[in-house]
Amino acid sequence: MKTVLLSILSIFFMVCSGIAQDYDVSSSSKTFRDASRRNRRVNARIYYPKITKQNQTKVVQGPFPVIVLGHGFVMGVDAYQNFYNTIVPRGYIVVFVNTEGSFFANHEEYANDLAFMVGAIQAENDNQNSVLSGIVDDKSALIGHSMGGGAATVAASMVEVETLVTFAPALLRFDTLTPASMVSEDAIVFSGTEDGVTPPEEHHIPIYNNLGSDCKYIINITGGAHCYYANSNFFCDFGENSSSGNIQINRSEQQAITFQFLNSWFDYKLKGNTAAQQTFLLDLSTSNDVTSENNCNNPQVIYEPAEIELTTFPNPANKLLNIKVLDNQKLHKVEFYAQNGQLVRTSITNEVNVSDIQPGHYLAKIYVGESTITKKVLIQR
Repeated sequence: MKTVLLSILSIFFMVCSGIAQDYDVSSSSKTFRDASRRNRRVNARIYYPKITKQNQTKVVQGPFPVIVLGHGFVMGVDAYQNFYNTIVPRGYIVVFVNTEGSFFANHEEYANDLAFMVGAIQAENDNQNSVLSGIVDDKSALIGHSMGGGAATVAASMVEVETLVTFAPALLRFDTLTPASMVSEDAIVFSGTEDGVTPPEEHHIPIYNNLGSDCKYIINITGGAHCYYANSNFFCDFGENSSSGNIQINRSEQQAITFQFLNSWFDYKLKGNTAAQQTFLLDLSTSNDVTSENNCNNPQVIYEPAEIELTTFPNPANKLLNIKVLDNQKLHKVEFYAQNGQLVRTSITNEVNVSDIQPGHYLAKIYVGESTITKKVLIQR
């Protein structure tokens, strides 16, 4: 009975997820001033659901939770386009804090910038001259990659947010572990097992171990890299090429794995979707792409996979993809996820028309009975 209920909740979440992916992305730049630091200028690039004019069919419903994003060492706004294009359409505001981008970055100031931005964006809700006027939800998250991951960790010790998520977080040029012990929010640390830029044993694991969160996860992406969470960046890739020697997946695959967990986590923590929590936990317990640890008091997830054999053909697919389930078991649904983790197609038939899907690599999530199987599918012309 619990397994059936879990399946129903997962399907409900995925339906809601599809609805949430209706927003186009708008962006705007703004310079804020932090009065507590001698009016320090804090530049930000804000990405938010597109506001349509009256009489157009799609309207912004809002308000939208806020995700403040910290960048890696000498990595600019373009490197994280995959985050904006994936997260904002699902009904979130993403704020890229565009300071300390030089080789002489002040790590402590950057952590302060991230903490400051949480409150600054909340205040925009009441600013009638702001593009965010009236659409800012009171729930926020801090996230960061590499240097930004370490800075987001320190920032989370200074301000209240719903969750902290870091990707290959780096120990900074000042004490990072003591502030980590003061973080109380639920947290995730993403770690690539083949990261040679910030080796997990030296950076990710100490940060995870020292987090004071009552609920924290470390998600280890098997064969994963340091830079692959983001788009290609010259300096990051240069460092990766000279230090990470055994990367086993490509950038698109790592991003798809990351957003598989990140999307459901945000929907749970920032939108209160308990079905999304079940999806997150189910994916965590069944994925062959990651290993994980946590100290959380999670609700019980019962997963009793049946013995299922299936084939997908042809693969690569051109116009039609056939899914054959052996032993006469019934296929309930198949979902196709793009490389950035977005749901692009849902079908309830064994023969799926893929002629209008862009060529590339996809993950097909196939629901059979009370079990779920994930297959990699290549679509090409």
